[in-house]
Amino acid sequence: MSGNAGLTGDAALARDAQRSLRIAGKLGVSLLGTWVIALGVRVILPRVLGPVQFGHFQFADAFTTTVFVFATLGLDTYIRKEVPLRPEHASEFFGGALLTSLALNVAIMTIAVIALQAAGKSAEVVQLVVTLGVAQILSNANALLVAMLHARGTVNELSIVNLLAKLLWAGGIVGALLLGYGTLGAGAAVVVTEVFRSGVLIVLARRHVALRLRVDGRATWVALCGGLPFYVTGMAQTIYARVDTSIMSFLAPEREVGWYGAASTLGGVSLMLSPVIFWVLLPLAARAATRTSDDVMLLARRANEFVLAIAFPTALFFYLLADEIVILLFGQSYAPSVAALKILAPTFILTYAAIIYSSILIRLERGWAVTAVSLGGMIISPTLNVILVPKFLALYGDGGAGRAAATVLLVTEAYTVIAMLILLGARAVDRRLLRMVGASIIAAVIAVAADGRLLSLGVMGSVLALGLYVILVLASGAVDIRGGISLLRSLRRPQPAAD
Repeated sequence: MSGNAGLTGDAALARDAQRSLRIAGKLGVSLLGTWVIALGVRVILPRVLGPVQFGHFQFADAFTTTVFVFATLGLDTYIRKEVPLRPEHASEFFGGALLTSLALNVAIMTIAVIALQAAGKSAEVVQLVVTLGVAQILSNANALLVAMLHARGTVNELSIVNLLAKLLWAGGIVGALLLGYGTLGAGAAVVVTEVFRSGVLIVLARRHVALRLRVDGRATWVALCGGLPFYVTGMAQTIYARVDTSIMSFLAPEREVGWYGAASTLGGVSLMLSPVIFWVLLPLAARAATRTSDDVMLLARRANEFVLAIAFPTALFFYLLADEIVILLFGQSYAPSVAALKILAPTFILTYAAIIYSSILIRLERGWAVTAVSLGGMIISPTLNVILVPKFLALYGDGGAGRAAATVLLVTEAYTVIAMLILLGARAVDRRLLRMVGASIIAAVIAVAADGRLLSLGVMGSVLALGLYVILVLASGAVDIRGGISLLRSLRRPQPAAD
């Protein structure tokens, strides 16, 4: 019996939070290291390749991510939901799922190459798509192994593997660029990295999850059916999040794809916490669900409060300093990226909220509701991109396509959060959370206004405006500093032993 037996509400949440945040801390240290490395490479790539070649790379990356999501089968989420409670189930379905995914991947690759050639894409772009497609296939398989390790709470070795893989990735890409191999060389480096991860993850999964490769048709069918809502949701979410780049590639010059790619790259860096949230929140919600649904909703409110306390200042940082960040990191040739980054900044807040709400809905056995919301986003995003990209391009000129894509993403994420809030009902928020969000919005508006008044001070004016935001939020008492300190102190105490 768990050490949480008989506990509900804040007491049980605090106990579970100790364990989960220890895991998050280990993952976070690794993630911080990989974030620093990734940031360096993401700066080097656009600078060395230039907007046009970087546009090719961004298109191939977005295209392969979008089309190969059809072979993921939704099993990574299914694993995080089921394997914490039934570890032996992993070996029952993994072999059959891998064969099913392989067959889908071969079909997708064949169709993708034929379609791109028919659409008139250059041989270089098609080759890059094939290269990054292989990397994506390996990455999707690795995601299943990673999910199993997370489900078992095994993260120490995984953190080291992630860091080593990112070093290999960075070294390979930089080396390929220095040797003049361009985008294809960078793509090959990604493939090598995923091969390395596959080898190590298989060893870890066999050791910690007792994973065995066998084909059990019945168990595979059960897993595929169980993962179906997550499969459809994952497809829909990936399509509406990444399809903008693919659409832009056909409706605008390649340099527009490169400019928007620079802005979305920074957006991706700002969302570095999102994997940790998902990895930790779903198992935490699984344990809360064994108690009461009220405990699950309490978890949703407190998790949202914690994450948004980080997301708001991060978004404001990118909004206020967008000009300086883009020029410093990518150079003057990427100046048209600034407007898109400013529009994307508030999207970070909505994305974090959507991750939390979708995780909670899944744990409440409402996976198909998440699917329905995501399908709505899959319709909204491509439709608006097709309409707005040419209109914004004509209206704003350079960078107009990026403005359109960023605006569509902002609208789509707003729709997603509102729809999920409606599904969760009034229990998803309480006075404490509303106070925190309201104070953060008011402080952000004041900070943006102050930044406008301090334009003559340049970067210092934006820094002062950001500091003003922090002061206002802390003065309002909306962020529970004492509670955060108490939680951090609790992590140093021994965890309750299982009975």
